[in-house]
Amino acid sequence: MNEAVANFYALERRLRFVGTLTTRTALRIGSGGAGELDGVDLPVLRDASGFPFIPGSSLKGALRSTIEALVRGARHERSSGIWACNPLAEKAGSDCACGYHDQGKRAEAEKNVAEHCAVCRIFGSRIVASHVRITDAMIHAEHRRRRPPIEIRDGVVIDRDLRVVSGHLKYDFEVVSPGTRFDLEVFVENPQPWWMGLLITGFDQLRDGFTAVGGFTSRGLGRVDIAWSEMREVTARGLLDGSPPRVVEKEALDREIASWRSALAAHASGGA
Repeated sequence: MNEAVANFYALERRLRFVGTLTTRTALRIGSGGAGELDGVDLPVLRDASGFPFIPGSSLKGALRSTIEALVRGARHERSSGIWACNPLAEKAGSDCACGYHDQGKRAEAEKNVAEHCAVCRIFGSRIVASHVRITDAMIHAEHRRRRPPIEIRDGVVIDRDLRVVSGHLKYDFEVVSPGTRFDLEVFVENPQPWWMGLLITGFDQLRDGFTAVGGFTSRGLGRVDIAWSEMREVTARGLLDGSPPRVVEKEALDREIASWRSALAAHASGGA
């Protein structure tokens, strides 16, 4: 692997993806607890105008954990570069070279960032910043012309030992209604084709329902649909020359995404 990981010192390309995230089932991302003015026990996270939004960190966390599981399950040879470290391992070993563990080897790992796993290359580690930035997904303008698309549902507290309702305790919680649209923006700096294929595969898992977003997913909540409308690409030379960004609309973007998938397949099979 001779690709630069910590290559933020020189801008090669920046990509900006624009799309829409639509809830297929109800979605719950909690605000952390009820306030004095909340009418339910577990409200959803809202912006200053009272409309729900999806934090970029929630999307990025779901995406990263999905890709980590896929990469580990594929069990590619480490020489291919498509492998994932285990940040929960007790000590450094063959499954980790990103500087999470062995104190005696941290300085060496910090210098040798080329040994980062595929997931840390894309999403960053405690040593290297992330190449991917996902903004908060704000609710689409069409929903702001009416009341927030929020429903209230009931729940009961279960005694996990007795497997019965605990003390007849009932609570209610808010969810974002199915069919709610959010504006989605993803920024990528200095991308490599093969790991762009890995990133797109992660988004596919979200779109296809294999990965859910938010809480209460075991109850069927959190399934979303993702549709990309365009991509914009800028380069350092273009920015300095005053050239407009390259705009890639949906049909051409689909072809570019297909080329990234091919690059990932070639990389996984030992190609360039």
